[in-house]
Amino acid sequence: MFDEIENKQILTDLQSLGLREKESLVYLALLELGEVGTAKIIKKAALHGQYVYNALESLEEKGLVQHMIKNGRKKFIAKNPSTLIGLIDRQKVTASSVVEKLKEVMVMPPHQHFETYQGNESYLAYEFEILKNAPVGGELLVIGGSGDDFAKVMGKNLYEYEKLRLEKKISIRYIGSENQKKELTHSKNHREFFDFRILPGLFTGMVNTNIWPDSIGFNIFGSPVTAFSISNPVIAGSYKQFFETLWKLGIK
Repeated sequence: MFDEIENKQILTDLQSLGLREKESLVYLALLELGEVGTAKIIKKAALHGQYVYNALESLEEKGLVQHMIKNGRKKFIAKNPSTLIGLIDRQKVTASSVVEKLKEVMVMPPHQHFETYQGNESYLAYEFEILKNAPVGGELLVIGGSGDDFAKVMGKNLYEYEKLRLEKKISIRYIGSENQKKELTHSKNHREFFDFRILPGLFTGMVNTNIWPDSIGFNIFGSPVTAFSISNPVIAGSYKQFFETLWKLGIK
């Protein structure tokens, strides 16, 4: 016999193993009573008869209880508690099977990767690497500003960068500030696959944002130049929508 505190704890533990409340009460009653009929189980478990009958049926299905006929009467007995381990093992097998099936239909969030590049050499390596990995015929969206020193940082490497960009037919759409209009007009006239819009009031300081199909980059043209790259198609897609909104507001 268990005292009241132990009894409550055992009932709680049985339920944590997957038994319903009334199944736990009936199973514990049977463990204490041994081989008995339903009348004694009903009295011991203090449950309505129908609840006991239902619990006995489900406990038999789970392999925790068995019955026999003696003198024309049905008697029930609880199986060894170690049977619970087998029940948990079966649940694990079922859970594993369900997990594999759910994985087939689950939409997994895209992998996200964050990196920082600091200093001219690191920044140049980053810009060329992302350009090399960009899809042919792709597009780079840029939200720039008066402090955009991309060409200055690129220096003599700008020719090679542009050559690779044109080979891959990657276009650029640039949203800039009013004081960049002359520079951007020159770029549009002399750089292939390049277009721009001016957004009145735009001020980004020394930061520009590069939006690629699968990643975004925040470039800070300070000393030293620093780039933060986030690889995530969902985030990149969200920024692309933001860019398109600004593009519609921009002036040609």
